[in-house]
Amino acid sequence: MSSPSIGLPSDIANSLQYLEDTDLHRLQAAVEAEIARRKQGTSTGKANKAPAPPASRPVSKAAEFAEIPEGKANLIRASFDAGVKPPTIARTFGISLSLVNRTIGSSTKK
Repeated sequence: MSSPSIGLPSDIANSLQYLEDTDLHRLQAAVEAEIARRKQGTSTGKANKAPAPPASRPVSKAAEFAEIPEGKANLIRASFDAGVKPPTIARTFGISLSLVNRTIGSSTKK
């Protein structure tokens, strides 16, 4: 049984320009890790070797907050202003409650 194929945009080069910088760097790191994994698998003759866990790096609070695009932060603030509770916002956007609270508490908008 083969693994399912993932469809990429037909014009991936132009699609990349719409990514936030943090997302682009995460994508680059994931691609580099996958290339390294595949090279390691072909040199040892084991193509189905389990991938190494991604290298974790310490993330400062400012960098963690910067991972939310400004548009998403505005949606979080608007949801809160409309009466949606922070735990519901966190579930809806798939982010931590503390990140929602920091976003709501931040009054500085770009």
